[in-house]
Amino acid sequence: MKAPLPSKLYKYQSCNENARNNLRGRSIWFSKPESFNDPFDCNVNFPLGDITEESLELLFTSLREKSPNNKDFDRIYHSDGKVTKLFKEHAIESFRKAASKLGDIFASLGVVCFAEKNDDILMWSHYAASHKGFCLEFDTTKFPFTSTNNLDQNVVLERVSYSNSLPLVSLEDIKPNHLPVLSRKLLSVKSLHWSYEKEWRLFSNPGDVAHPYDNAALTGIYLGCKIEDDNKKIIRSILQGTSTSIYEMEKSKTEFKIAPREVR
Repeated sequence: MKAPLPSKLYKYQSCNENARNNLRGRSIWFSKPESFNDPFDCNVNFPLGDITEESLELLFTSLREKSPNNKDFDRIYHSDGKVTKLFKEHAIESFRKAASKLGDIFASLGVVCFAEKNDDILMWSHYAASHKGFCLEFDTTKFPFTSTNNLDQNVVLERVSYSNSLPLVSLEDIKPNHLPVLSRKLLSVKSLHWSYEKEWRLFSNPGDVAHPYDNAALTGIYLGCKIEDDNKKIIRSILQGTSTSIYEMEKSKTEFKIAPREVR
């Protein structure tokens, strides 16, 4: 069962010039996966799962439907009610080629990461310059979290799942028309060590570019508890005349927690 999309998602940021320019332009930077800090994240060397007779038959049936000549396809790849050794060899070779194509797809995709929480101390430490940055709050009923009729603007949102094992690729997955969906599936699996992030990902193409979002999508901005005064003033200036709420994160005096205080 697919997890429901939260009403709000959060983007942790360092307070650098690129982040400020993106805020001015109401845009989000879609990074290529090669820039991620986890060497296992978006790894293209995913193992092929067990090749069973059932999986071979399913793949055979699917490919047979697309064959221009079913009789020739049966003669070459099916004998005595079973798929032939040649079909299995070709299926494995197709997997190798598909893996290569996946590498190309991975290399070109753009990904932007969001979290379900705005008060996670580790997230602030890792992704917001040790609490000197800021965190953006987005309304997920607005673009880019919803599709549009403009195909050039369409992006895909996926929830990240967490596992102790690398995801397996099945023979069914390697069908050519499955590769774009498969690429997002594989790019949305991370180690259980990262589960505290409660991450969601937006995918677009190409990567390493900034894509605009609906002005109404940005509903709030949270300033880190160690943000410098100059950066506070710059952010306030950028948001002047907008309805975006501004909060400052404050450290608890009794617990290992931070909490927002609205300042505008």
